[in-house]
Amino acid sequence: MSQPPRKSRRPSYLSGPGSPPPLSHGDPESTGGTPPPKESPPEPEEDRELLSWRVWLLPRRPLVSAVVVVILLFSIYLAYWALPQLLFVGLITFILLNRLAPYLFPVRYFLSEQRAGYKTFLAADSRPWERFFTYYKFPDGILLSNDTRSVRGRLREGLFMYYGSETPVDEVLSIVASKLPSPEEAMKPKEEPAFKGGVGSAFRRIRRLRGKDRS
Repeated sequence: MSQPPRKSRRPSYLSGPGSPPPLSHGDPESTGGTPPPKESPPEPEEDRELLSWRVWLLPRRPLVSAVVVVILLFSIYLAYWALPQLLFVGLITFILLNRLAPYLFPVRYFLSEQRAGYKTFLAADSRPWERFFTYYKFPDGILLSNDTRSVRGRLREGLFMYYGSETPVDEVLSIVASKLPSPEEAMKPKEEPAFKGGVGSAFRRIRRLRGKDRS
């Protein structure tokens, strides 16, 4: 007994609107798979403060401080006399106070794992340790210096950190010495590897060979 012939089934993409859509092997959404998670960038390491202290330079030298304040007020008055506009006078006053702020106002110096600097009214300076080359010790503070062997390093201003009456000087020096090399180590000339090639080396070899032939 012969079986009835099978009816050919139409492809799914030729079926009506009620038929399921064709499966795509390349699309993760159609196959039910989830795309791999994107790697998030590493979070920056949090900088930890190691030491801080406060210094106010204005009361240390009363006579000099009085002269500085008088010159500051006279400069502001001179700016107002030259151009009596509040915007101009305010700009000049801000520039002068910004430059003299570490002397006029109390300063908070700080040393952290990654940076060294200070903060005060209208002024702040914070630099990474990589910006400094070495350090120099003084009775009233410590200088974080640039590489003064080059013209660019001599033109750039270093960072002088004054000591206060309650500043732990030994701890300051210990932290700075752990971050920067001493002047002796920093100024030590680098040992250049001996160059074995070149014309000079060839002449030296020829001279040695001639000396051996004569002997």
